[in-house]
Amino acid sequence: MSLFLLVRRNLFRHPVRSLLTCAAATVGIFLLIFLTSIVTSLNDAVKQVSTKRVVTQSAVSLFVNMPEAYRAKIAGVPGVESVMRLQWFGGVYREPSNFFAQFAVDPELFLEQFPECVLDAESRSRWLSDRRGCIVGELLADRFGWKVGDSIPLLGSIFPKNGGEAWDFTVRGIYRSTKSNLDESSMWFHFDYLKETLEAGLASGPDGVGVFYVRRDDDVTAPELCERIDALFAGGPQRTLTQPEAAFQAGFVSMFGSLPTFLGWIGAAVLFALFMTLANTMLISSSERIEELGVLKALGFRDGVCSMLLLGESLALSLSGSAVGVGLSLASVTTFRRLFGTTIPSYAIRTETLFLAAAVAVAVGVAGGLAPAVTASRLNAAEALRAEI
Repeated sequence: MSLFLLVRRNLFRHPVRSLLTCAAATVGIFLLIFLTSIVTSLNDAVKQVSTKRVVTQSAVSLFVNMPEAYRAKIAGVPGVESVMRLQWFGGVYREPSNFFAQFAVDPELFLEQFPECVLDAESRSRWLSDRRGCIVGELLADRFGWKVGDSIPLLGSIFPKNGGEAWDFTVRGIYRSTKSNLDESSMWFHFDYLKETLEAGLASGPDGVGVFYVRRDDDVTAPELCERIDALFAGGPQRTLTQPEAAFQAGFVSMFGSLPTFLGWIGAAVLFALFMTLANTMLISSSERIEELGVLKALGFRDGVCSMLLLGESLALSLSGSAVGVGLSLASVTTFRRLFGTTIPSYAIRTETLFLAAAVAVAVGVAGGLAPAVTASRLNAAEALRAEI
């Protein structure tokens, strides 16, 4: 009789107990992958930004606009390749619960500065030629069932139209992103459409530009360019704060505060609970089979075989439950990206996270079966056969 066959039959000896233990492993590994992926997704949004871009905002606050005339002045700074205007729009689609990000940008420069935005040539042409056109990410389009040619009415909260009318946009393309720093849950439209509507008196709102995205050339480093731009406006009329895009994105991540640490503690608690569940199951199982282990030893099975029998059961329970947890984690990525579209739009599971989950599953399986295995190896055959269970 092989060791594998003994392990398999003992697992089905108490099917309910084995099933519940596997379920605990499933939940534990699922939560481990989920919590770890939240942290890594937030970090990836910072790490994957382009080193060629710096961001200029008002030194007062991100919510204070800068004069549009700053654009030409920044463009004249040595080392600057292009300057793109960006404005947070803050519109409401049907009802506030349908929140998603909307940005007014210079389309040509946006596509130039963000090559990670993948848009087919036909959609690109349609968007560039239509002032009221917009592009939306694949996740956003899936969320609302939008397709190319659909109309999107948005009620302006920061830029309300006269008489409470809605801003009207037409979907001219659906993009996907190759990097985590650019999510697929946003909408991008022409800055000039916003500007011309305000200048025509058809809507109201703050003048100027919220943020300038500046692409640098290879002759200047990002810190040097940041210093040059800020020095240009040191005397006003409004001072600026320019920083590499990674630092700009890190500012948004810091808004989550100690969330990564908090999630780490939750993950540790989950793993401890998983270990205790598995260890308890194996201790109960081994105590019920003392007499059987004595029979095995009396038949000539070595101490190591009895130990491996219990370790094998523990590993089998841990790995089988963990495999289901990994499968559920991978299957739920799209769902979580939709649920977290406004906070963690680039939620993804790294390969390293899956390897971590596998290592944890093995470690917990070994640790959970270690004590029963040691006890079994030290068990005396005669005493075991006389034991009363």
